[in-house]
Amino acid sequence: MIARLVSFAVALGLSAAPASAQSVADFYKGKTITVYIGYGVGGGYDLFARTIARHMPRHIPGNPTMLPVNMPGASSLVLANHLAKRAPQDGSAIGAVNSALLFETLFAGPETKAQFQGPDMTMIGNAVSSAAVLVAWSATGVKTLEDVRQKGLIIGAPSRTGDTYLLPLSVRNVLGLDRLKIITGYPGTREIVIALERGELTGRVWDMEGIKAARPQWLKDGTLNIIVQLAPRKMPEVPEHVPLVKDYVANPDDRRVLDVIFLSTILARPYIAPPNLPADRRQALRDAFMATMKDPAFLVETQKLQLSIDPTSGEEMERIVRDAYALPGPLVARVRKALQD
Repeated sequence: MIARLVSFAVALGLSAAPASAQSVADFYKGKTITVYIGYGVGGGYDLFARTIARHMPRHIPGNPTMLPVNMPGASSLVLANHLAKRAPQDGSAIGAVNSALLFETLFAGPETKAQFQGPDMTMIGNAVSSAAVLVAWSATGVKTLEDVRQKGLIIGAPSRTGDTYLLPLSVRNVLGLDRLKIITGYPGTREIVIALERGELTGRVWDMEGIKAARPQWLKDGTLNIIVQLAPRKMPEVPEHVPLVKDYVANPDDRRVLDVIFLSTILARPYIAPPNLPADRRQALRDAFMATMKDPAFLVETQKLQLSIDPTSGEEMERIVRDAYALPGPLVARVRKALQD
């Protein structure tokens, strides 16, 4: 009887060993990692994610397949909530989300519809820091913020949770630009671009990488007027003459508020995963992401696509997000006031 019990215990131990001692390569070999994209086909998020998914697998131990899947909705809040609550927490799912969502519960407070805190998510890496800019259709004659104040501007956004809504909302509130109107409900970039071409909209907040991905010729032929940068600091891809929003703000507290809100532009193309990933797989994905950012074949392709690469590691992303959530209460209160609709 004792011999039989010992044999049974040994058998149990041997059968459990592969699960507990499974290497990263063993886990990923023959697997598919789903790369969710929080927007529809054709925009900057989609183009970046699909390009990364073609090159990143060869840098992951076990060389899994990466399958891009679009999950649009509420400026990628639908996807972020899926990653937080429903996606597997084993390293087989990552997502490209709007960077503002990493700070959503900080900015929105109790009214948020996010089912997660930014620091709870697993930060994998960010492909580029790209300043958001406020642009106007050139036919409107709107070239400056004073023109916006006098003539008005109608801009479009998918929802009230992404940076294409929150950034201009903060500018409108802090600078008192009552004639800056924001219309939501557009599924994504493609529909907003069509609305611009039809004259339904007269402008939008866009990042430079998004413009290059969707309508690069508009930067060359003067179809768009770039009015101002919505960023903490000037970015090299924006023409030097374009001012920062905070250049128009005298109150230092208001300038600090804008800097906090514009943090999302530092992480213009972030990739995150569900909470609680095994530490070795989290590190493997982070290392693979950064290796992809330096991969010669990847860089050749992004150059052809006119996509800039200026990566941020998952570790640095984590620090940026955690530091934001540790800001003093009075400053957070001012930020939330600036984002009141």
